[in-house]
Amino acid sequence: MAGVDTTVLSGIEKDIFEKGVSEGVNNKFPLKEFFTKETTDADYLGGGGHIWSHHTGRNVSPMFTREGAAFAAAGAQRHIKGRIDIRKMMARLYMTAEAMEFYNRSEASYANAMSDEKTRLVDDISFREEYALGSDGRGVLALLSDDPGTGTDIDVDSPANIPGTSFGNRFIQRDMFIGAVNPATGALRAGIVKVGDVNSDGSDFTSTAAVDTAWADNDYLVQAANASVTSVLDTSYEAAFWGLPALIDDGTNRDNYFGISRTDAPSLKSYVVASAGAFSLDLAQRTADVVNQKLGGEVDTLVMHHSGRREYIKLLNADRRYSGADLKQPNGGTAAMTQGDLSLGECKVKAIRSIGLGQVYFLDTKRSGFKTYTAEAGKFEERDGSIWVRDGSGNSARHAFEAWWYCWKQNFCQNPGFNARWDGVTGQTLVVVRSE
Repeated sequence: MAGVDTTVLSGIEKDIFEKGVSEGVNNKFPLKEFFTKETTDADYLGGGGHIWSHHTGRNVSPMFTREGAAFAAAGAQRHIKGRIDIRKMMARLYMTAEAMEFYNRSEASYANAMSDEKTRLVDDISFREEYALGSDGRGVLALLSDDPGTGTDIDVDSPANIPGTSFGNRFIQRDMFIGAVNPATGALRAGIVKVGDVNSDGSDFTSTAAVDTAWADNDYLVQAANASVTSVLDTSYEAAFWGLPALIDDGTNRDNYFGISRTDAPSLKSYVVASAGAFSLDLAQRTADVVNQKLGGEVDTLVMHHSGRREYIKLLNADRRYSGADLKQPNGGTAAMTQGDLSLGECKVKAIRSIGLGQVYFLDTKRSGFKTYTAEAGKFEERDGSIWVRDGSGNSARHAFEAWWYCWKQNFCQNPGFNARWDGVTGQTLVVVRSE
């Protein structure tokens, strides 16, 4: 490709790989800091996944006894093995030859095309990973909130499959292809639609064509690869990285925890308050106490949506006092005004925009063993010697090129029982604002 700076092209891959897509231009995601990157012991040869072992039972032989009396038979610790599956994310970058050429002629470039595409692709990948860490790994964007019939205005709720009536289209984006999955069977319903627009009040989206009559109330809505998809394998269903709703859970979202039943291994169950109601300091203390009583966990961080953090701040307003110089210039704010962390006792209180709207997570970040098993942190496909693939051939040929980016990862928590979760927190004043 005459005139194209190949050093710049390889720089795209280098930038994205070195960043690890950990921070996009507008998508700094602090929850990711708790997940250490594991590569040396992530054996994904053949795609089978990483084998792990969990302690499920104690040696019960310790016994009080007497001189010359019988004592308990020898025992042993009990363990069970599971398998951490690999998950894959891909992205595609499309550019015309003109856009690629203009990059080298800044005066003629209307948007510094190459740099703009590179930077925003990092941002978009980061945004999708941000969604995953706040979801249960099923790749569900929302649920149908009623039977859509054959209309084009599709009502949705429960964003990311987290129960709630507000902001159902939170993770649905314009131009996505959307399919409906039967929650009872995991089968893809007939018909794929394209998102034409998303409602500003968060309650629905408009499709560019009528949905199929097979779609039903409470179906899972998932991203599809294109309009021709007929197999659930070509959708995001059960393909996303696991996030906090799956890792910090009591079996409600994920009983099968990477090959081990939480029912058979209760130490893998997190303490979950199903209907927390109004934010309560007493309930917060109770939650931390239960975590400690169960396995010795010590909560050090609370994470929640911004609307939940405001409920916590409201609890403290009545106890605020001013003295001395503060009487002349009272400060009615907190560190939250600049998006800094607050505190509850010795715990950090963090607001993270992709967390479930009615959820609060109580995390022991030091001993839970949060990690991201990483077989490939992120790179462009270049097995044929170039990251660029020509667009079409013959009559379908266009003077344009594509680049394919991919990564193989899975998020994991070694000790979910060291953590807790509230669902159904109420009282928030939610402002529907899309993450851009």
